[in-house]
Amino acid sequence: MSLDASVFNREFKTLSDRGEIAVVESAMGVGKVHHNWLEMKEFAFGLLACQVDDVAFVNARTTSSTVWKEGIPGDFITITRVGAGGGTVTLDDGAMDISAGDAYASSTAQGFECLTPLYQDISLIAVPRPRLRRLGLPEKLLQPNGEFAPPDSAADVLFDFFHSFAHRMKGGPALSVKALASVNESLINMAAAMLEENAPAVAPGFHAAAKAFIDDNLRDPELSPATVAAALHVSKRTLYRSFADKGQTVASYIRTGRLRAVKRELDVAGAAANIREVAVRWGFPNSSYFSKLFRQEFGSVPSEYTRNR
Repeated sequence: MSLDASVFNREFKTLSDRGEIAVVESAMGVGKVHHNWLEMKEFAFGLLACQVDDVAFVNARTTSSTVWKEGIPGDFITITRVGAGGGTVTLDDGAMDISAGDAYASSTAQGFECLTPLYQDISLIAVPRPRLRRLGLPEKLLQPNGEFAPPDSAADVLFDFFHSFAHRMKGGPALSVKALASVNESLINMAAAMLEENAPAVAPGFHAAAKAFIDDNLRDPELSPATVAAALHVSKRTLYRSFADKGQTVASYIRTGRLRAVKRELDVAGAAANIREVAVRWGFPNSSYFSKLFRQEFGSVPSEYTRNR
């Protein structure tokens, strides 16, 4: 029996040229990294990559506008955690925003694109799907497409464990084959636990319940997909999918609900309405943006609408 572990470590410093990016791509195992050299000449990048037999871990820190494309090749499931910063990830069924603290699972076979607008600290773990299948996980769990894990879940334990292990392996003594095998098995089992507790389970009537919650909280300035998902005890991805199945997005449903509430108040007040106060009360502090949205929804700007009542 043979088992290998390796670590690649790069300090957080400026990448000098495209050739150095190619080295980073190879160490990460990703398809492509695109950086806009015209917008920012200095592209700072740090990397800690660790391989324990057939399980891979990558922690990357980057500054400036960067696009990561494709993924780790092979029959893997990728689990991602955002340590700092944020961005947008595009998977097969659309785009989703990610921010610090988010952890989600996806299938590398689908490919992905991740936009990092400014600074991001992000970690990925690639787990072989056949190993998970041998543990008896249902096939539907082995085809994840961006389901978010809840905070303080097995995903956080998995990343904390691997991050600590990778740092220890940078300069520490080599582990025995038996010890490495134990680490490898632990990583696989923790990944399986994360996928199992992350399984999307939407009860009948969930979409109606989500809409009712939104309708009751439209005046809450903190209302967002994240707060709705937290209140209903589901992942953001589950919430997104329940609306996508109806041809909507959560954000558009919130926006439309607020616009209709504004219109109802304007209908009552007529020309005497203080349009700005009404708009702000319903979550539209930017007057020009509100006017644009109102016209898109109702065919005229608010001032025209109230004059013609």
